[in-house]
Amino acid sequence: MRILVFFLFFLTPIFSQDQYPRDYFGSPLDIPLSIAGSFGELRPNHFHTGIDFRTQQKEGFPVYATADGFISRVNISTYGYGKCIYIDHPNGFTTVYAHLQSLAPAVHKLVYETQYAQKSYSIEIRPGADILPVKKGELIGYSGNTGGSSGPHLHFEVRDTKTEFAINPFFFGYDEKVKDTKAPIISGLLVYPISDKTNVNGSEKPVNIPLTLQKDGTYLAGKVTANGSIGFGLSAHDISDYNYGKNGIFRVDAYLNGIPYYEFKFDSFSFDEMKHINCFIDYPRYKLTKQRFQKLFVGFLYPVSIIKMMKNSGIIELANNFTLYYKIVLEDFHGNKSIINVPISYGKLPVTQFDDEVKTPYLLKAQNDNSYAKDDISVFFPENTFYEDFYLKFEVKNNELLLHDETVAVNNPFQITFDVSKIPAEEREKMFIANLDGNKTEYNSTFKKENIFLIKTKKLGKFFLGKDEMMPKIYNPNFKEGDTLDLQNNLKISISDELSGIKEYNAYLNGKWILMEYETKLNRLIHNFSDDIFADGRNDFLIEVKDNMGNTAKFESHFFKTKS
Repeated sequence: MRILVFFLFFLTPIFSQDQYPRDYFGSPLDIPLSIAGSFGELRPNHFHTGIDFRTQQKEGFPVYATADGFISRVNISTYGYGKCIYIDHPNGFTTVYAHLQSLAPAVHKLVYETQYAQKSYSIEIRPGADILPVKKGELIGYSGNTGGSSGPHLHFEVRDTKTEFAINPFFFGYDEKVKDTKAPIISGLLVYPISDKTNVNGSEKPVNIPLTLQKDGTYLAGKVTANGSIGFGLSAHDISDYNYGKNGIFRVDAYLNGIPYYEFKFDSFSFDEMKHINCFIDYPRYKLTKQRFQKLFVGFLYPVSIIKMMKNSGIIELANNFTLYYKIVLEDFHGNKSIINVPISYGKLPVTQFDDEVKTPYLLKAQNDNSYAKDDISVFFPENTFYEDFYLKFEVKNNELLLHDETVAVNNPFQITFDVSKIPAEEREKMFIANLDGNKTEYNSTFKKENIFLIKTKKLGKFFLGKDEMMPKIYNPNFKEGDTLDLQNNLKISISDELSGIKEYNAYLNGKWILMEYETKLNRLIHNFSDDIFADGRNDFLIEVKDNMGNTAKFESHFFKTKS
């Protein structure tokens, strides 16, 4: 596996600024561009694949095609990118516009017709080159807050059309639209003992090293005294002029005794590499403290496109009587730099902080298949499920599985199996394998065959058999039965499900299926009366909502429209 990763490392395309046209793409907005999120920024379970442009905390700003091309894909989802448009351009790049509030008329018409044809709000369309051509500066939609967005903004991406690699939009001239004279901000430096026999400054745990600002603007780290193998990690963010947000670091170079030793740079990466953020950062520390420290060393898996070079996996080996100097250079896209100089010397100090890792009977080797079973529950971890070896906590009590905790990063899904032969068949219909998320029971899609329940998951923690026999809730319509709704533009109603979650919903007006947009953040459905199904006289409304365990709820009512 290490040989394969090494091979891929050198096959990765090398991207340079000269490859990209800087004057080809225009602005997607007609307001001053302000960055709320940078390319490669560290996010939960992924690297950020584009730039987030602020929209003054409001929705509804016009969004424009940044260059000539054609709309190659439209995706409408209640999660992720929400309402999203993809434009293929003749120069080999694709631009992406996500979290839109609404779409331009021609796009809306195609989406609307497809939604009614498929009787589904969530759809994906891939029009041909001659269906929705666009010109540079043409309106394609309006900015919004749909999908997984946590506030109004426009998420904008540039991708290589053939490879679908995400590319830093700053390479295309968008850096010139953002004034940045400020260097990255450093908030912490850690040194990690890598081997079992290593201690750093008398600690078998990672050590926080103090930094002192020097007259020349660089930082001098406190002295590091260690034996054996060590690695570094840093907590930092970038800022720009007139921007109060904390953005990601574009580039870090590390040097050992003046020789390049490690480099990462966010110029381009594949979507398959996004999950590797959890080995790029100190994942256990993040889960415990919410602090993201970027490691300057790697294991056997890592984001190959982001890490540009390294020696000895970024790990520093200390030998007797040697003094080393480690230099870390943080740089933003505009060339502003922050520098840390770290003196390192060999030495073995008395240990005052001991490694408190609990050594269980189950030493899991991450590059091997691993299986565990007790009573009626079994777990199978395929090779490369995890990023590193560790002592697994595995226990079964009272038909509940206690499977380690969330401080270990999971790379690939693994399998949990429950033998339910001791449970009467009639009781299993509404049962599933659940896990505990904090104090909340969480549903997992469960495969059932004869006496076996099985899930594939990337979660760790407590698992048990749950049951959901409760119907979803339908509530809070924006009308009362028998109301006349002449002055209303839409129909609103809320839906929710407390356990297994909503699987599907269907609404009907006068016996005809109607489109209802699902705002999951608000648990709300909206139907616009502009589709002409709202008729003169009495209108009968029906909605059916089904959860993932097949429990179904119905709501029926009626209202009126004055005859025109």
